[in-house]
Amino acid sequence: MTIHILLFDNQGQLLSHGDERLMAQYKPEQQRIWIDISGPNNQDFFKAHPQFGIDNLDFEEAHRERHPPQIEVYPNHAYLLTHELMAREVYLLLDRSHLLMHVNRQFLITQHLNPSISVAKITEQVMAKHSLDTPEMSGVCFAIMRQIVADYLAVMLALEERLNDIEDEIFDASSDDLLAELMAYSSKLQKAKRSFSYHEELLQQLLGNDSTKHIGFDFQQLSYLYNQFERLSSRASLYQGLVSSLINGFISVSAHKTNRVMMTLTLVTAIFLPLTVIAGIYGMNFDNMPELKWSYGYFAVLLLMALIVLLGLWWAKIKRWF
Repeated sequence: MTIHILLFDNQGQLLSHGDERLMAQYKPEQQRIWIDISGPNNQDFFKAHPQFGIDNLDFEEAHRERHPPQIEVYPNHAYLLTHELMAREVYLLLDRSHLLMHVNRQFLITQHLNPSISVAKITEQVMAKHSLDTPEMSGVCFAIMRQIVADYLAVMLALEERLNDIEDEIFDASSDDLLAELMAYSSKLQKAKRSFSYHEELLQQLLGNDSTKHIGFDFQQLSYLYNQFERLSSRASLYQGLVSSLINGFISVSAHKTNRVMMTLTLVTAIFLPLTVIAGIYGMNFDNMPELKWSYGYFAVLLLMALIVLLGLWWAKIKRWF
């Protein structure tokens, strides 16, 4: 477990940052605090600091593989579970991880099993400015959500470019690697679309529910996030349809190539079948076969075979079989 703490005064100025030892300097009435916890085991921390009123069972429950984004309201804070990308650079994977945020106006506690790219970026920005944009910790929560949306949009745009490239590569594909890649995209986009839809519902709940005052997002911020996740959901649906079309196109191109190969093999078989019959007849070695004693018999049979091949090719050309 790794703990990183940032202490601010009530005006949002950064006072200090460090590990868990910084809790000894924390004064709730005079300061604001952001605690970032990375790793699976954080029960001891919350037992040592019960003033936050956080039950570690939330953490265990939230990290079930299929747990959707959700929001819960407690007496002194709100609990927000969201999905973020595990790695923006590896956009082909579209893998997501859970990010928990316990927030009110005085404190923000972020929890995640894996390294969080959104938390890391916002932490870097805050430490570079040595202050918060707003003196309330809900502003940091909004900045993290906005960063999550930005990462998703960047990845979806990169994915669109990749799908455009695949559309051009389909006709030259010589293996099933593209089909496997497209099938993976189809599955990932389905999961991403489901996650975006859950975020839409969550933000819609926030827009129409005053009991989530601990989060402190204003209408403009909530509308921005809602519109962005709606846009992401629409893009996921659009790309999923494009992926399905590309899969069908790949299968059609592969089937066409297979048909061309089979047509060529059938043509070769049809042309050479009479030659096989002729060779079979004159290979039977019966005593009474006058042609075997004809001095021009060998050349006549070769000429007949060549004529059959030429006639077969001429007929195939007329029928446009090649």
